Formats: sequence, structure tokens, C-alpha cells
Amino acid sequence: MAVQYNEDAPMISQTVPSKLPRVNVYIDPDLKETGERLAKKRFRSLSNLMAWLLLQEVERAKQSGELTEDK
Repeated sequence: MAVQYNEDAPMISQTVPSKLPRVNVYIDPDLKETGERLAKKRFRSLSNLMAWLLLQEVERAKQSGELTEDK
């Protein structure tokens, strides 16, 4: 486990290596900056916020019938 000091937030944060698959995303720099600000306000990492948003959309698509369990 690595310990890092973030100058923007006066606290120590710990990073734990993940065994989850990695996804690379290309987004507009302004959207990234805005997403980072939102993630910080919600005490999340940008990666965690994006994973949560994707989960919400998948659940919505399943409920609407746009996405089924098998396809």
C-alpha cells in the first residue's frame, strides 16, 4: 500500500493496488477538470466516480429494457 500526501487536500491518502480491469478513456480536458472537482466534493476519486456513473447507466438500461442480462 502506498501512502501519498496531496497538497490540494491537506490529508494523507492511501492507494491500494487494484485487481480490477483498467479502462482508458479519452475525454475533453474541461470535462476531466470538472469531473475531478465533482469527485473531490463527493470524496471520491475520478476513477471511482466514473465507475459509479457507468453502474448507474447500466442499471437504468436494464430497467428500461434497453439492455438485457444475456445481451
